[in-house]
Amino acid sequence: MNSAALSLAQSMFEGNNPDVDPFADTDADLFLLGVKYRTPNDTPAVLDDVVSRFWFTYRTSFAPIGGPSGPTKDTGWGCMMRCGQMMLAEGYLRFFLPTGRSFRWHLNITDRNYWEILQMFIDKRHSSYSIHQIVQMGNSEGKEIGQWFGPNTIAQVLRRIAANEFDKPVHVHVAMDNTIVLNEIRKSCQITSKVRGNRSKTTETTNGWKPLVIIIPLRLGLSEVNNEYIEQVKLCFRLPQTLGCIGGKPNHAYYFIGYLEPDELLYLDPHTAQTHVDTTMTMDDTSYHSDRVNRMKFSSLDPSLALAFACKTEAELDDLVLRLKENLPVKPMFEICETNPFEHAAQTIPHSEILTLDSDDDYEVV
Repeated sequence: MNSAALSLAQSMFEGNNPDVDPFADTDADLFLLGVKYRTPNDTPAVLDDVVSRFWFTYRTSFAPIGGPSGPTKDTGWGCMMRCGQMMLAEGYLRFFLPTGRSFRWHLNITDRNYWEILQMFIDKRHSSYSIHQIVQMGNSEGKEIGQWFGPNTIAQVLRRIAANEFDKPVHVHVAMDNTIVLNEIRKSCQITSKVRGNRSKTTETTNGWKPLVIIIPLRLGLSEVNNEYIEQVKLCFRLPQTLGCIGGKPNHAYYFIGYLEPDELLYLDPHTAQTHVDTTMTMDDTSYHSDRVNRMKFSSLDPSLALAFACKTEAELDDLVLRLKENLPVKPMFEICETNPFEHAAQTIPHSEILTLDSDDDYEVV
């Protein structure tokens, strides 16, 4: 366990208190974003892995959103936005750091790509995926500033922001109607260039693949998750391409990063208010990494959530599809199709009615 992770997690082991040590009471398999561990022996490695993920939480004292009188903190309403940031940032770590999924954070890290990724998510107006950009994009689609987002809303907002990101381009595909449409994904991810040939004839040639994040908004029951879907969610956490899922409880979002056998989810919790830290001005990034992992019973999970996967290459997409098709049951929680089965019906519906942020099946309570 590296010294930074050890110093952050040390308080969890003081006196070997089972109320503090997250796995002192366990002897079970644990899966964390596609990596298998065994507790309690692997607890230091688990915590080293957890602390290496980005942890985005409520922040205070950032520049006002939407003008001088706008909010300067997101306490009470920004938790799903923070979870979306964490999930997408995990994809960016996979795509743009040479170590990929095996990246481990430490104090005074010098990797330029790491800092560039972090700065894309900090709370500054012009950061690509800042709370400012997320709220303003939602506002342009009818969500009031300060209004809580659900899983589908944040998925759509991240998709739209990513479409305008050019420094580190990523394609975010939101699979609607519980369906992954492969030809749509491949078409969007292929990088093409125009080549002028004989007789000034121009043709397109494929010369690359844009890194891909697939987000699948789902509703896995009415008031609680149907038991038949729990094993399918576990399967997704075991796959190397997984980015986990976002969801939680009504108006209380978490970023789920794995599970502990037999029946507990593991998650990062954004519900800690911290003062805004501008990492373009300081090398202090400790507040963007969590020193603890939280546990929750699958039975407490709200059925409205969004799963996500990261595929850096087309080969990784092909491997993901193969694994899902081989392991999902006859009645899966989502479908995988080569072409869009709803395409003909969609052509008869005005575009404005096909998808808006207000068409969410998000969980919101008063």
